[in-house]
Amino acid sequence: MIIPECEKPEKIKKEFYHQSVWVGDNENKGLGIFSLNNIDIQRHESYCNEYRYVVPVVVSNPESNNSINLIAIWSQNNKEDRNRRYIGEVYSALSYYENLLKSPVIIAGDFNWNIKMDCDADAPLRGTFADVRDLLEQHNIHSMYHSYNNLDFGTEKKDPTFFLTFNEQKAYHTDYIFASADIIDKIKSFSVGKYADWRPLKSDHMPLIAELDNVI
Repeated sequence: MIIPECEKPEKIKKEFYHQSVWVGDNENKGLGIFSLNNIDIQRHESYCNEYRYVVPVVVSNPESNNSINLIAIWSQNNKEDRNRRYIGEVYSALSYYENLLKSPVIIAGDFNWNIKMDCDADAPLRGTFADVRDLLEQHNIHSMYHSYNNLDFGTEKKDPTFFLTFNEQKAYHTDYIFASADIIDKIKSFSVGKYADWRPLKSDHMPLIAELDNVI
């Protein structure tokens, strides 16, 4: 489970998880990764603080002794280096962690960008969404949502994941779960949360929920 804008695990009143990894400068607003069902997680030794909110994690099943890499993402604005804001930071980080893109791997979180936004960038970026897609496809990594629904990028109108200023009319698809092809083949179900269910919980992002069959 990946939760951007998440408070420190120590502040969570009801402990619902087995283990956690958390990164942040504000104890009320960081990037949290949580495991359930006795699955172990730990931050990968290659984590680089330069890409603070792109966090590689090793996910392990002690019963099967199997593990996969997970790269959790919370894309943010970069006021110091405009070229590395949002998707530019994602591309830079994934290029840095390219050796972790070997199967099996899952890359998921809030990208704060989509393919249509590539045309609207008001300053050059180190990498566009198309560049991220192409980099991942070189490693046979694909979007779970688009694979499961047989859709092209830019055609996600019925399943927005972000509502700007909580406005239902300002809907975008900017959150993703990418995975190696062998993991894509194990998808049992995939769903996107609905505005009516999550707006009362004061969330402007909708959860992406993937059910997988025996990944680890």
